[in-house]
Amino acid sequence: MSQYTQSAASADATPPQRTNISLKLPAIAISLMLFAFTIYTFISIRVSQGSIVDTLQKDLLEDVQAKIQLIQTTINEANAVANSLAAAAESSQYDEEGILRVIENTLKRNEVVFGSTIAYEPYRFDSELYYWSPYYNRTPENELKFTQLGNPEYDYFKWDWYAKPKERNAPALSAPYYDFGGGEIWMITASAPFYDKNGNFMGVATADIAFSQTQKIVSDIQIGEAGYAFLIDSNSVILGIGEGRGDFDVMVDTMRHAAFANAAVNWDVLIDEMTAGHTGFIEATDSQGTPLYVAYAPVGLDTGWSLALGYPREEILERTTRLQRTLLFYTMLVVIIFGVVMYLFTRTITNPLNQLTRVASQIAAEDPDNIKDQLAEPIQIETQDELEDLAIAFNKMSSHLRQSLENLEVKVAERTEGLERLTTDLRTVSEVAREIAVIRDMDTLLNVSANLIRERLRYYHVGIFLVDEFGEYAVLRAASSIAAEQMLASHYRLKVGETGLVGNVTRTGQAYIALDVGKDAVHFQNPFLPGTRSEIALPLRSHSITFGALDIQANLPNAFDEDDIQTLQILADLLAASIENVQLIQKVEEALSELTRANRVQTHQAWQTAVRRKGLSAYEYDGMQIRAMPQNLPPNLAKRLESGQPIVAPQQDESKNLLLVPLMVLNEAVGVIGLEKEDAATTWTDEEISIARAAANRAALTLENARLLEESQKRAAKERTIFEATDRIGSALSVENILQTTAEELEKALRSSEVVIQFTGHEENDPTG
Repeated sequence: MSQYTQSAASADATPPQRTNISLKLPAIAISLMLFAFTIYTFISIRVSQGSIVDTLQKDLLEDVQAKIQLIQTTINEANAVANSLAAAAESSQYDEEGILRVIENTLKRNEVVFGSTIAYEPYRFDSELYYWSPYYNRTPENELKFTQLGNPEYDYFKWDWYAKPKERNAPALSAPYYDFGGGEIWMITASAPFYDKNGNFMGVATADIAFSQTQKIVSDIQIGEAGYAFLIDSNSVILGIGEGRGDFDVMVDTMRHAAFANAAVNWDVLIDEMTAGHTGFIEATDSQGTPLYVAYAPVGLDTGWSLALGYPREEILERTTRLQRTLLFYTMLVVIIFGVVMYLFTRTITNPLNQLTRVASQIAAEDPDNIKDQLAEPIQIETQDELEDLAIAFNKMSSHLRQSLENLEVKVAERTEGLERLTTDLRTVSEVAREIAVIRDMDTLLNVSANLIRERLRYYHVGIFLVDEFGEYAVLRAASSIAAEQMLASHYRLKVGETGLVGNVTRTGQAYIALDVGKDAVHFQNPFLPGTRSEIALPLRSHSITFGALDIQANLPNAFDEDDIQTLQILADLLAASIENVQLIQKVEEALSELTRANRVQTHQAWQTAVRRKGLSAYEYDGMQIRAMPQNLPPNLAKRLESGQPIVAPQQDESKNLLLVPLMVLNEAVGVIGLEKEDAATTWTDEEISIARAAANRAALTLENARLLEESQKRAAKERTIFEATDRIGSALSVENILQTTAEELEKALRSSEVVIQFTGHEENDPTG
């Protein structure tokens, strides 16, 4: 009885407050997810900070190696030139003219080299010459200037560029030095020794390069927004530094001195590592108080230099802060979206459970006597209840998913095949572009391009059309197929905007595909190519202007698709760029030729004017005195001297042998030096002619410099006179003084000329009338 009473009491007791499962499940899931995302965000930020620094270290070390390669390339070019000259000096026994020609031609072919010489040991080039070191260097006008370095004042045997390779018996590179009295620039010298056939040391060949090239590489390096690069030698002297990075005197100040600044932290360690030739990555603060991540590495090549790239730490912190804000924003966004989705998803589960709960509640509410009967009836999910719908939906989903996976596999296979084809096409495009990039002749470029495209992509026909100057026809300029020669021989062309795919493309500037030429209305049946089944034409464009077309034909239908347009258009654009580059090169060469001709004409006119103005005559020196003589050079000899070559002209009485050497300025003959030999039987030797030519060249250069100096002095005197006159006129305070001073200055400038200054006016403004 007591047990029954206790059960009844329990049944009548107020049930405890419960939370609906439709709220409990989303709340628990969202709480766990929020906790997980919080931990994930914190760890991600911590990891990302280290990852950013690691990535920065890797990138900076790669960048410093890339820049070092640029510096090494410049040095290697100088070494290559020096070695080439040394090899030339060893391989052949040149005379003086041959040595000069070798050095001059080497400088013409190597624009990066400032100057060069081949210096010989005493009496090795000529048994009578103790010094012999002909030197060519570039002037500011990029002309070649000749200097004989060998003399007692310039004892090159003691200079490092000669002594170091001689001592080492190996090529050497000098430290940067300032070329006083020469190029007046900082430079470095690459030296290479050369020997005779018995291995005996003969001399040194050199190549000078302007050190400003290396300094520009360093100053042009961009690191972040406020980072910079600097280059030092083994003594920490600053050889180059980015602009706006402190008040440093390049080639004078040292980074060792900057390490003693109050704001510098760990900078001395960085300099020690760099001067020791180590490679590494360090965090330090420079003399301006800027914390930096610095990557450094030695330049090598026995230079003792070291290059450093500094990235501001503040920019790294900014990137980390932006990443933190982004992660927090996306975390909250994902939590909100996931919460809503989780709640809706939970409802789809709880609704069927609520129905089952209702069924269970109904069973629980039945009379105890009928419970067995009720339990005997199995609880089944009929066709129309939610669990069965869920099962049906799941089955349908499974079916759809299986079908989707099957379709996906097919699509993946198709996409893989397409990507492989695209990769092959792009690789071919890259190879073709690389091979045609070095071609500078238009016909060669077009023919090679057509052949390469057909060979690499294996098409039936490839043709390159260029629109004529009237824009009326697209003319076939190059082709590759069995009918290529016939088409080119027949001057094959198509009407722009009217005939065939090429005509359509050259008018619209858009690529066009004919998948089946038999059904395409635009395709033009080419009698030379009966095997064509599909065709694609792509425009050749420059600045949105179509100047030609790339025509590709296949002997299979449907050989092209939309992906081919993108790939082949890249190839067409590269070909168009190469064509444009070749055209620009041709125009530059024509302009250079015209400029050279204009300079020669200007020089000729200037000398004619100078000769007429001064009344210059010819002068003769007979070993005793200099006297004027009439200009009686025969016109036929003057004409021959315009070529710049000396002429040996025997006298009419054959009593003397005359050598005429032209005075050349900018390839223009402005005068002539005549040398006579009393014995007509004695011929002029090559050495004598070379000496005469060298003297004539030096004389011509001196005369030209004198003429230019005289013109500059006259211009300066004129401007000085005008300045002084205007200064004195400007100092006058009244109108009368101004007029008087103006008249006096004009009279002085015009030398006793009568000066009248008169005002003009109108009658209507005359106050008297």
